Amino acid sequence: MDVDPRIIRAGGPGLGSFLALMVSSWRSALGRNLAGVYVHGSLSTGAFDLRTSDIDVVTTTRMLTDAAANERIREVHAAMRGWGDDQWADRLQVLFVPARMLGRSEVRPIAVLELHPDDGFKIRPLGSDFVIQKRILREHGITLFGPRIKKIVAPATTGELRDAQAANLREWWLPQIEFPGRFLERPYQVYAVLTMCRALCLLATGEVVTKPEAAAWALHVPYLETWHPLIRSATAYPGGAQPDQRMATLDFIRFTLEEAGIGHTPPSS
Repeated sequence: MDVDPRIIRAGGPGLGSFLALMVSSWRSALGRNLAGVYVHGSLSTGAFDLRTSDIDVVTTTRMLTDAAANERIREVHAAMRGWGDDQWADRLQVLFVPARMLGRSEVRPIAVLELHPDDGFKIRPLGSDFVIQKRILREHGITLFGPRIKKIVAPATTGELRDAQAANLREWWLPQIEFPGRFLERPYQVYAVLTMCRALCLLATGEVVTKPEAAAWALHVPYLETWHPLIRSATAYPGGAQPDQRMATLDFIRFTLEEAGIGHTPPSS
């Protein structure tokens, strides 16, 4: 496997070797059903942070994986977690999705296998944010195995991207206001603040940008001036003063929901 220079710049030869092992392991687990393996997210856009970033991967298959294939994937992932000293396997965030889904403009909510660094393996329906992931794949994706990614991903219009962003806010972030336990952790507060910056930037400009780019944009937008201290603290993480900012983070999410036209009704007492 040829190693893209972006991978070496982000994580050095060790990351390149790990990704080659990952592809080999999934080829062993999936056989002819494996269609492609593609890196997106911060590793592909140049925003990868060695301290905090996940490794975002879309693995495409010819057919939806079944229970037996999913178990084999879990087994090879467990083996990968013991390989090397950098614990790259613990940072993997992966979707295992039929290749035909990349060629569709709409997102069908089929249940697919997903690996998340915090939640492990889950079977979940594809969410509306898959439209945004496909844009990043099409514009920046790194092909590790299979056809070149740009040839198989359907383009998305600005309207489709904005609609997908609003839907993701409604589906994923609105419910968390009612059950905000995850926001007790400072890393999740930071993740939420930077994600809201990306959402606001996309809604305002129609552009899908990295979290650092979105934060820089937000810090130059006058109508977000109230939130600038919160955003600056998030961009400094894990350095600088990092006080608990749970309530401010939740307020920023509420503000973003309102900007997207999503009303929040407090629970009845």
